[in-house]
Amino acid sequence: MLPAVHAPSAALARPPHSAPRGWQRLWLLPLTGCALVALAQPAARRGSPAINGTVTSLQGQTLQVETRANGPITLTLGPQARIIDQEPATLSDVKAGRFIGTTAVQRADGKLHATEIHIFPESMRGAGEGHYSMGPPNTTMTNGNVEAVTGNVAQATSGSGRLTLRISYKGGQSRVEVPPNVTVTLMQTGTRALLQPGASVTVLAQPSPTGLVAGAIIVHGHAGG
Repeated sequence: MLPAVHAPSAALARPPHSAPRGWQRLWLLPLTGCALVALAQPAARRGSPAINGTVTSLQGQTLQVETRANGPITLTLGPQARIIDQEPATLSDVKAGRFIGTTAVQRADGKLHATEIHIFPESMRGAGEGHYSMGPPNTTMTNGNVEAVTGNVAQATSGSGRLTLRISYKGGQSRVEVPPNVTVTLMQTGTRALLQPGASVTVLAQPSPTGLVAGAIIVHGHAGG
């Protein structure tokens, strides 16, 4: 179970002195979304960069990623590297008993209104569990178990009704209103087969004396997809 800490904002901690020269710019990349925060929490306090780019090759344990801001980057897959497949989902997939993460904004009515929802696989149950403030004003991240879904999904999707989620986590629970235009994403455990040239990825990595070691990879755009 991960400890309750505030989610990282746009800038992560400064890299340790052992990081190879030239990696410093990577620490300015933001960690966005509750899914990435959940994966990053234990590593973020140690200065773990989030690298966004496109896979160019995977040979053995060596992953090559082309980034827009920093050009080609070489990473080594860690011995327990987690690969997560991210696919579009719908409100009908958000059910009681699922472990989810949701980013929400507190509106003038005092209620939390979801802006994105990530449905985690059972293997990630407990990741980032809790309710945290995020960088933007009145913005929160809640990771927990869906205790109840109130409302009609079809009406909520069409905008003629509304949906409310009651989410529980260690130490409390939150109620989140779900607007019809919320982005819902399904996270599933993936394999190396997803890391094909052309796949769009976000990589969480740790610095080492010889380079960057990938600890978690979110695949959010398949090669040729």
